[in-house]
Amino acid sequence: MFIVSLGLLAPLAMARLTGSLSTEAITERLQPLGKVNIEGADAAAARQQATAGSGGPKSIYENNCKMCHQTGVAGAPKLSNKADWAPRIAQGVDTLVKTAISGIRAMPPKGNCLKCTEDEIKQTVQFMIDAAK
Repeated sequence: MFIVSLGLLAPLAMARLTGSLSTEAITERLQPLGKVNIEGADAAAARQQATAGSGGPKSIYENNCKMCHQTGVAGAPKLSNKADWAPRIAQGVDTLVKTAISGIRAMPPKGNCLKCTEDEIKQTVQFMIDAAK
């Protein structure tokens, strides 16, 4: 009986030693201790820009695709490079769009434009195809 009583009292004793077990108290204790601010960098704006859809295919390319497709990182076909794009174009637009949406090799799904709609992805793929013609 004594052991059972200790088992019931232990959580209460721990709550007293470490603070309340209320949701509000736990949430407060889990808050970050500080924030990092890099001068000249607005992380929230950069994150919003990186995941922003709309603005048209050129804007989506500039904010999400360019970092790899400008230089060919990890085998990405370079924008305007006919030799890079020819075998991909031969697969058809629908295949390229499906691949862009699901991701392929090092390319994340939707090219990391998480807020982009499938139509926006299709328009951006077509923008990149047109640049290679």
